[in-house]
Amino acid sequence: MSKIVRLEEAEARKVLGGTIKSFFSHRTGDTKNLVFSVGYFSPGEKLSPHIHPESEEVYYVIEGKGTVYLGEDLKEIPIEPHVGLYVPPGMVHGVANTGKSKLLIAFFVTPGKEQSKEYKK
Repeated sequence: MSKIVRLEEAEARKVLGGTIKSFFSHRTGDTKNLVFSVGYFSPGEKLSPHIHPESEEVYYVIEGKGTVYLGEDLKEIPIEPHVGLYVPPGMVHGVANTGKSKLLIAFFVTPGKEQSKEYKK
């Protein structure tokens, strides 16, 4: 069954320090093997480094500027609109809004059924 969710209808929650709006997931019964969310980060807000042990993730930057942190050394990668990024299972990753306006990032996670594990260096 198809489903349409408008931005204002998506459930907002704080996850690892960042604000995430969930559109579709297996938790809500909408999908079997995919989680789709959008992160809304105010200037200075971040999503703490974490790991998805079994899931792949794709970031797509919609609006704003920031920094993605990748790997155990938390390598800094600048991001801006229309940049996509693939994160394989088990890789440490996080993001911070380093700009002066909202940072909006679409997150596609599959299968997305395990809990994210916060990374402590």
